[in-house]
Amino acid sequence: MLNSPEGYDRAAHVQAIIDVIPSPIFVKNKAHRIVMLNSSACDFFGHSRESLLNYPDNTLFPADEVRVFHDADDRVFTGNGDDENEEQITDAAGRVRSVITRKRLVQLDDAEYLVGVVTDITAYRESQAHGHYLAFHDALTGLPNRALLTERIEQALLGSVQSYALLYIDLDRFKAVNDIHGHQAGDELIQKFGARLSSIVRASDTVARLSGDEFAILLPHAADKEVAEDLCRRVLAAASQAFELSGVQVSVSASIGVVFAGPESLDEVELQRRADVALYRAKGDGRGCSRVFTEALDQAVRYDLVFEADLRKALMAGGRGLELHYQPLVSLVTGQVEGFEALIRWQHPTRGLVMPNDFIPMAEASGLIIQLGEWVLTKACADAASWVPPLHLSVNVSPLQFAHGDLAAMVERVVGQSGIDPARLELEITEGVLVDDAVRGVALLNRIRALGVRIVLDDFGTGYSSLSYFRQFPFDKVKIDRSFVADMLTNSHARSIVEAVISLGRGLELQVVAEGVETMDQLALLQEQGCAQAQGYLISRPMEISFFVGSALRAVSESGAYTAP
Repeated sequence: MLNSPEGYDRAAHVQAIIDVIPSPIFVKNKAHRIVMLNSSACDFFGHSRESLLNYPDNTLFPADEVRVFHDADDRVFTGNGDDENEEQITDAAGRVRSVITRKRLVQLDDAEYLVGVVTDITAYRESQAHGHYLAFHDALTGLPNRALLTERIEQALLGSVQSYALLYIDLDRFKAVNDIHGHQAGDELIQKFGARLSSIVRASDTVARLSGDEFAILLPHAADKEVAEDLCRRVLAAASQAFELSGVQVSVSASIGVVFAGPESLDEVELQRRADVALYRAKGDGRGCSRVFTEALDQAVRYDLVFEADLRKALMAGGRGLELHYQPLVSLVTGQVEGFEALIRWQHPTRGLVMPNDFIPMAEASGLIIQLGEWVLTKACADAASWVPPLHLSVNVSPLQFAHGDLAAMVERVVGQSGIDPARLELEITEGVLVDDAVRGVALLNRIRALGVRIVLDDFGTGYSSLSYFRQFPFDKVKIDRSFVADMLTNSHARSIVEAVISLGRGLELQVVAEGVETMDQLALLQEQGCAQAQGYLISRPMEISFFVGSALRAVSESGAYTAP
């Protein structure tokens, strides 16, 4: 059919030429039948040359693909001459391939034919799609990332959604998991928590991972605020269930910030800022809870952020405005002052004297407690090194100081720099150190004890107190929380707890200290029960060390019973 009148086998020569071309090439007539194709086309379509020649498209491909082919072919045959299309072709193995087909009209032997050259771009399109996926999804969890969340928030703002809610979620104590169990365990925790979030939301909701241990959930059509509130409860429950990470069980919690929005003009930046503000408040209120954004909350958080910035500046300036007050620890046997507990105060430039209850929680939430704790220990040891006589020094340590950094190395460095005898130093810890990770906590306490420093269990009985703590680690001293001392004269349960702790101290040969002693009746009962030490306003309020040093301090230690000013 394609032979020249002279008998020259032009078709054979054309066939030989196109067979060496790596791109699939085919020639079709107006009836949409393939009249010539090269070897690459046979390989691409998965059929022999004999199977493909003179067959129409509709015997080789699905009907929807054939319609696309024919539309493009007709444009060429009706006078356009050239056509280039990206098409989807199903090959013989049933795989859908993305191809670009370039077609041109040619005239041979007074007949018109269509020559098509196929370029397979399947790998390119797959790579492109994968790149697009990575641009909008988190690589670790497969969840939408911040970019896709932002896009969907913008769609909600521009669309017909009349109300929606945005939840910001932060895993509490995630850094401790990384520090204790390694980053692989941290990644596994992120993956499993992300999966739990995906399992408790509606199909219309978007769960996204923002970064680190931060997640978000966008709830369109959340006019009924109970929907979001119920989801918050389920998120908190999902986070609180123990996670199995490579054979180790880990317990964490979550903090949630919630913002509700309607058709009012809020851009996505402001919406996310409000969710972040609510999350900040949830973390500041003790974590493991949810908080909803309000204008009043916004003002309070702005106030707190300024307060936090002021503390950061104070620490950067070497503790400017920070000071230590000291409260005596008195023996209930001899009446002598045996030591002092260091208690921090902050002379704020505009707010005046700020007590620790008003800024320690903020320092812990922001992580500044690490720097603050080191400043307190350094200052207290430097003060105590000059005391005459050399009484004991008691310093509180936050659980966060155990979870982050090397506390034992810091204690060793501070003690060495100050020159204080380590046997004079007592570090007060709460049971949270052992609740979070008993194995690591005990190992760290043993390292500190090896320096010669004494360890005190503070606030015993107020949390998850367990006698197993005393089996895991031999404390030197235990302190009865002030709440039990305050109630022991009027509440039989409080009195029983006080008596039990004192009895426990005798049995384990460790000192028992009663905090918050404010009346003579309390002091008499504690002496009657055999309590070793006491501190409280009855004895002395915390004062600057200058009140106690020198001759006053010497008189206190030598005169027996201490008389408060």
